[in-house]
Amino acid sequence: MPSGVLSLALAASIYPPALAAVIALGRGVDVRLRVLLLVLAGLLTVFLTGALMLVLFNELGATSKQQRTASAGLYIAAGVVLALVALRLNRPVPNAPKPERGPSKTARYLESRRLVLVLGIVLYVVPSPIYVGAVKSIADAKASTAQELRYLALTAVVMLWMIEVPGVLLVAFPARTTDALANINGWFARHGRRVAVIAAAGAAAYLIAIGVLEVLN
Repeated sequence: MPSGVLSLALAASIYPPALAAVIALGRGVDVRLRVLLLVLAGLLTVFLTGALMLVLFNELGATSKQQRTASAGLYIAAGVVLALVALRLNRPVPNAPKPERGPSKTARYLESRRLVLVLGIVLYVVPSPIYVGAVKSIADAKASTAQELRYLALTAVVMLWMIEVPGVLLVAFPARTTDALANINGWFARHGRRVAVIAAAGAAAYLIAIGVLEVLN
């Protein structure tokens, strides 16, 4: 696996809305099927968007000085975007509204299997700058197509652990897992922005450093 890819995948995996979606799926009927649909839709979406980016990066190539400069510019641009995201997330926010009593609207909507599939796609169809950086690192490794796809599949699995692990636990221990996930979601509600700031800032520094090194080489 190319250096830094798994670290970027872990940074990109910090995505509290995905955990909230899994919690919503744990309240209702057909929990196993709906969780499976969400995980499969998410994995397929992440893999396909990554494969499309791999094709684009490989078509651009990185042999000439001009192309290497463009490649470095992409890393630096992604890093700058993440730095801005970190600054935006670090701003104080007004008090959040109180949670609604009883089943949430999200939980009611997710009783539909079709909407669960749609949610799995919508959550991950727009790649984050961190994921773009991870895919770019895979492309820069200049491995065979089969090896690149294996790297990409592993990256997708790591990136979606926030729905995969809770999903498995929900299937195995639905009652206990729902309560535990609710507590974890509460922790993210209190500290999630700080975690996201740290992840975005760390990934920004890494991507900018990679871009600068490419310019200097």
